[in-house]
Amino acid sequence: MLSRSAKHLYWLARYVERAENIARMIDVNLELILDFPDDHSLNWKPLIDTLDLNDSFESKYKNYNESNVLNFLFEDKRNLSSLNNCLEMSKYNIETIKDDLPKTANISLNHLYDHILGQKISKVHKRRRLQHITNIVSMTQNFFGAINDNLSRGYEFEFIRLGRFVERTDMISRIIDCLCISKSSKQTHDFSTMEWISMLSTLSAQDAFRKESKGEANRGEVITFLLKNDSFPRSVFRSLITIEACLKNLPKNSKLLNSEFSSRSLFDLSLSPNNINLTLGCILDAIATPSTVVLGP
Repeated sequence: MLSRSAKHLYWLARYVERAENIARMIDVNLELILDFPDDHSLNWKPLIDTLDLNDSFESKYKNYNESNVLNFLFEDKRNLSSLNNCLEMSKYNIETIKDDLPKTANISLNHLYDHILGQKISKVHKRRRLQHITNIVSMTQNFFGAINDNLSRGYEFEFIRLGRFVERTDMISRIIDCLCISKSSKQTHDFSTMEWISMLSTLSAQDAFRKESKGEANRGEVITFLLKNDSFPRSVFRSLITIEACLKNLPKNSKLLNSEFSSRSLFDLSLSPNNINLTLGCILDAIATPSTVVLGP
């Protein structure tokens, strides 16, 4: 396989997965605001904090209100992680490799592209915004479903899977990290519980978590579940296991597999309040390694 094709496959998957994750975050924030309309402690700034795009946002907007944040996350051209840019880059990456992918995957991506770029978010009525964003999540899953069901297992499949789970691990780590270091003194609802429930909702992890834990969704249990659970497909541990499996199926992988990157070695640290950010830092450093070694800088 040409390295150019491998890069296109890898980044195609990353951009589509990124679009899904950002849509999930917006969806959960909208639901929280609908559930607590009179609580002014709920705001849109944490979404920008999670993506670490504060400087870019503040260069154009003064207030972290719903209109500004949605415009920034959907349409702002200077935001390389906006949904519009994610889909533009997805279309660019699929253009030279579409003959290697199932036709249903191309069709699904076209539908997703038309849905996001076909109408500005500011033009979508507030009553229909939640459904509009939920549809984005469904369409990205249709795209990956077409890949999983119809693409033969080979290098093409592994590079797509690698890109998807590297992006997923990165985003989950960012969400946990942002929530762990955030402080709120103005909340009027039971934020200590609600913040962790919202995190589980973002990752569609509520049902899986309830099967593992019968008590309240507290900080320690939620973090441990999302980091270390071996069976939930959106846990960091399961994502890293998948990344390792992809790398083992790719050529010229000895340098990486003999390096410090190991899904199991990343969880030797206990999850105490003093080292949770160190653990997340190790994870973010580790997932930066596969793309550098396999694809080049």
